[in-house]
Amino acid sequence: MKIINPMLVENFAKRHAHARKSLSAWRKATEEARWKKNQDVLKDFPNAKMLPNKRARFEILHNTYRLVVELDYEDGIINVRFIGSHNEYDKIDATTIQFYEKCMVPARG
Repeated sequence: MKIINPMLVENFAKRHAHARKSLSAWRKATEEARWKKNQDVLKDFPNAKMLPNKRARFEILHNTYRLVVELDYEDGIINVRFIGSHNEYDKIDATTIQFYEKCMVPARG
């Protein structure tokens, strides 16, 4: 699968170094995957939750963080829509969010 906005994940990992390993593992597994249906996602990530509007939610660092993506199985594309804390996730609608502004903030330094 092709992640069309990997900088969102990279920026988050730079700001949250303790999540870097989990995010790297998610990204590697996702980029190597060739998902064609929801069950393929769940096979690779059993703790993921499939959401309406072709979305999936992944638990990062033992559910400390949540990652929401939009899936386009036909074209093999994943679009990151949200990455943030569990508390931040509770304040959004994961089925409609276009992008989470804090994801766009580059890491300092």
